[in-house]
Formats: sequence, C-alpha cells, structure tokens
Amino acid sequence: MKLFQLSLLFVFALIIASPVSEAAVLHPKPAEKTEVSDQQMSKKEQRQLRKEQRRSFRKAVREQLRDMRKNSSSSDVALILLVIIALFIPPLAMFLYDGTASSRFWISLVLMLLAIPLWGTLGALALTASVVYTLYIMLSESL
Repeated sequence: MKLFQLSLLFVFALIIASPVSEAAVLHPKPAEKTEVSDQQMSKKEQRQLRKEQRRSFRKAVREQLRDMRKNSSSSDVALILLVIIALFIPPLAMFLYDGTASSRFWISLVLMLLAIPLWGTLGALALTASVVYTLYIMLSESL
C-alpha cells in the first residue's frame, strides 16, 4: 500500500513540476505582391520564386531548431521523466507530452486497455504496443 501511495505521489509531483513546452509554428511567408501578376510571369520565373520561398522557409526552420536545441537543457530532463512514465503508464506520458487528450493519447489508451480483456500473450502484446507507440512518438519528435 505504501508503494502505491509513493508512486501516486511521484506521478502527481511530476505532473505539477513538468514544464509547459512552447510550441513553435512557422508558416511560409506569402509571396510578395509585385506589379507583375502570376500570369505574366514565365513558368521559369514562377519556379524560381517558389524555390526561393522554400529555401527561406527551410532556413527559418533550421534556425529555430538550432535555437531550440541550445535552450533544451530542461527539456532533456522532462523527456527522460516522460520516458520513465511511458514505461509504466503510456497514456499518462502521452497526455503529459501533448498537453491535451489528442488522438495519439486515445490510441495509446485503447492499446493499454486492450491488455486487460486480452489476458495472456495477446494482452502483453497490446501493452507492449502501447509502450512502443508512446515511446516512438515522443522520441521521434524530440530527437
């Protein structure tokens, strides 16, 4: 009983102490309007313009990723704690990672709940699938 209380206390402490992650969204800049309309531009010029827009967008994404990696010392600790939680309670880890009850949370929860009625080998596979799915989502987006 004390072990259960201690683990519950640990989970609540992690929920309270977990930092709120800031989501950064980049949107490509719209094409600058010039006096020349798209119909008057040649196809080659249109391609060059789109190519330049993609380059600038990629450059902005790279710069933002570089900045996020420089400031990620506290997020590394949070990720390690989320991985530990994901090994025991995958839906909770997915909820804490996303911050909301997203579709990924529901998939993880359904996989974990399937382990209850599918007692035995199938249940173990469902539980393992939930853990692997949660870890894959968290680690593929974080690294």
